[in-house]
Amino acid sequence: MNLRAFVARGGPGHMLHRRVPRRLLPLALSLLAGLALLGLAGFAFGWLSSETDPELCAALAQHRLNHVYVSDSADLRCPRVRTLAPTPALAKLLAGNDAVALAQALIADKGSALAISYAAKLPGLRGRLARYEHVAGLRGIALGSELGVYAASPQPALSAREREALAYVARALLRGAREPSVTSFPPALRRVERVEVMVLLREHGEPRMWRSAKGTSLARALLTATRVARDRWNEVEARMGGPLSQRLLDLDVEVTLLQEDGTLLSTQRSFVDRAVGPEHAVGYEYLSGWHYLLPADMAKRGKGSAYVALTALLSDQGLSPAVLGESALRAYRFVAETLGVSRAPLGADTTPG
Repeated sequence: MNLRAFVARGGPGHMLHRRVPRRLLPLALSLLAGLALLGLAGFAFGWLSSETDPELCAALAQHRLNHVYVSDSADLRCPRVRTLAPTPALAKLLAGNDAVALAQALIADKGSALAISYAAKLPGLRGRLARYEHVAGLRGIALGSELGVYAASPQPALSAREREALAYVARALLRGAREPSVTSFPPALRRVERVEVMVLLREHGEPRMWRSAKGTSLARALLTATRVARDRWNEVEARMGGPLSQRLLDLDVEVTLLQEDGTLLSTQRSFVDRAVGPEHAVGYEYLSGWHYLLPADMAKRGKGSAYVALTALLSDQGLSPAVLGESALRAYRFVAETLGVSRAPLGADTTPG
């Protein structure tokens, strides 16, 4: 087509008049008007609008969150995600301090999340979330310098017996026992959910080795993490003071649930230090692996700065802080909940030998 001739003859309107019979013009104009309205509706509901942040939108899609209650002036636009004003009941819960009730309301409203604008001084749960604090029963999905997105995070309701069983099984497997079938675990430990479990070996209060694994239940993740920890010890047993089966007499075995509490959309120092609180630890995914700091190491490695702790973690793997700007790296914060502990049979004060 000759573009100049096309424009000179009147552009698209000219072509419309030439090719559409007059009797069909009303129908064609109605269709065009309908498409225009559909486009406006798409923008209003976030279907066709530009994304607020591709990483934030990807996180919502990953967690299958399709509608977000937007508090205050939070600006969120993601494909196939509806944004709504909080219902009166939800607004009341956000203004209060009942985190359990808020989490239950979000669980009942399947696929829902909250978007909260950053603010230094607000009351209630909304204020805590606006300051990027950890709220039990909720988890951060993605955290940016202007807003955070949160969803319900069902907590494992384990009895004391079940917690004790986790630590007992971990010690037995580390000692060399045969791995049990997942079906032999109690239902609460077999419940299907994406989790990350860490098995940590501690001597005289100090961590000696730890490994974590992700799985589709607490039982599966525990079995994998224990196997990996045992194999790693066997690889370096000369440095660790001898065979694991013997050294276990002096080691506490801890089973911990690692719960992600938000992808950090910005890795600027000021933001990382603001978004990572004293109850958090930090980690990152890069290329094919992931690494994290133990919560107890945050103060030691960071000297009061979560950003310094994060860059120290990168340095441990031979990486410079420059990789924080790469799209292949995802930094995140998490909280750790101890599920069970099996104390050293010979006691914490016993000298190895």
